[in-house]
Amino acid sequence: MRILVIYGGESGERDVSCATALACAGHLAADGHEVHTLDAAQPDRVLPFDGSELGTRPGTIAPTPREMHGEEVLALGRSLLAHAPELVYNCLHGGFGEDGRLAALCSLLGLPQSSSPANAAGISMDKDFSKRLMRRLDLPTADWCLLRLEPEAGELDGLIERLGLPLVVKPNTLGSSVGITLVGKEDDLPAAVALVRSLNDHPLLERYVPGRELTCAWVCGETLPLVEIRAREGWYDYQHKYSGGTDYHCPVELPPGVAESIAAHTRRLNEFFGCRGITRTDWRLDPEGNACCLELNTVPGMTATSLVPKAAAAAGMDFSALLRRHLAGLGPR
Repeated sequence: MRILVIYGGESGERDVSCATALACAGHLAADGHEVHTLDAAQPDRVLPFDGSELGTRPGTIAPTPREMHGEEVLALGRSLLAHAPELVYNCLHGGFGEDGRLAALCSLLGLPQSSSPANAAGISMDKDFSKRLMRRLDLPTADWCLLRLEPEAGELDGLIERLGLPLVVKPNTLGSSVGITLVGKEDDLPAAVALVRSLNDHPLLERYVPGRELTCAWVCGETLPLVEIRAREGWYDYQHKYSGGTDYHCPVELPPGVAESIAAHTRRLNEFFGCRGITRTDWRLDPEGNACCLELNTVPGMTATSLVPKAAAAAGMDFSALLRRHLAGLGPR
């Protein structure tokens, strides 16, 4: 199959996207596919994949988000039409690749693509909106508040009283733990909010759920074994995620029924949102054994340290087998 792997761009997740694309392109090429790559930061350059490094290594540069402009989107569309791949394989984390715009562009151009359709991607990317839908589905999720405007005098104090300390401050539409802060003291909250603003996003303040961090991968309608994440020091932030400072456990020892419940909730959420391809849903499990859904990611990381390949390995699939299952599950093209 003639596959175009799209990656990079200039979102806050560029370096992770480059690593994901390198891994996926390498395995797709090894499986006999004709693979080309396109860095969304250079939308007029489609290059044959030759196994060389794509962009930078993960975790080595600070994310510097920038939105794609109209001319860049037009250039990307022209490149997609000119190359006419049989499949656009989406490794473009965050921003344009994960909020539904790439899916919408491919749909407009009549090109099959590997990730969720535009509506599902847009819903999942917006943490505030997706958490509202979780509540409608009676899925457990932590209390939260989205700050669309600059907080008025005393507003942050009120949110601390409502959500408690510690609390989590995160960008509403970024992933890969970019811009996330665990706020333990009242005086640290303004800086955490300002960090998210500097990433051109709205801060989402969320009640911190103590306990264990779990994730559930979903591949074309089926869930994989849960993975538990344990940061060796502190908590699971951007640096721990991509610098090897984290231990992963799969399979996971859990109280009876917990894994089955999380898997069922994950399937239900993916079906309700209308997802396809590969997704990853993140959970917390409190000391009493209550699961709490954090978010659903429609373009999860697929690097050497990423969670979906670890879950696939526990299910007996190596990276290439995981990608074969992904492609087969996309249906007719």
